[in-house]
Amino acid sequence: MSRRVILMRHAKSGWDDASLSDRQRPLNLRGRKDAPRMASALAELQWIPDRIVVSDSRRTLETLECMRDALGVVAVETRSELYHPTVPVIQEVIESSRNDETLMVLTHNPATELIVHEMTGEYHPMPTAACALFIEQNNAWVCQKVLRPKELRE
Repeated sequence: MSRRVILMRHAKSGWDDASLSDRQRPLNLRGRKDAPRMASALAELQWIPDRIVVSDSRRTLETLECMRDALGVVAVETRSELYHPTVPVIQEVIESSRNDETLMVLTHNPATELIVHEMTGEYHPMPTAACALFIEQNNAWVCQKVLRPKELRE
């Protein structure tokens, strides 16, 4: 198996509590529904990550927590630099992937859309909880599929 990367944007977060900082915003009800649905879709496609590198924001960590049942036990690294990262930061994480590993990078927009564009040369909308699945072929990353919650069957 080749290296594989899942680029994921966190699930939908809430804005109900104005006293919270952006970093502390939790998931809303839709986010708590979409995250496990996305994890089930990944499991169905046999795209279970071996390692997950995640932003330290509350909404990314809650997204991951909502996905745990479908993903099982996975090594997790929390990184503050993935909170509203730049494309080079995400590229560095991607390049840390090992041979025969499926790596998930769980972070924020606009960086998620920007890195997907950088890797494909095409614009792919990445709404909340969307995942772009990449596989390395001939020293290049090829997008296999983009999953979006609204496109999944109930």
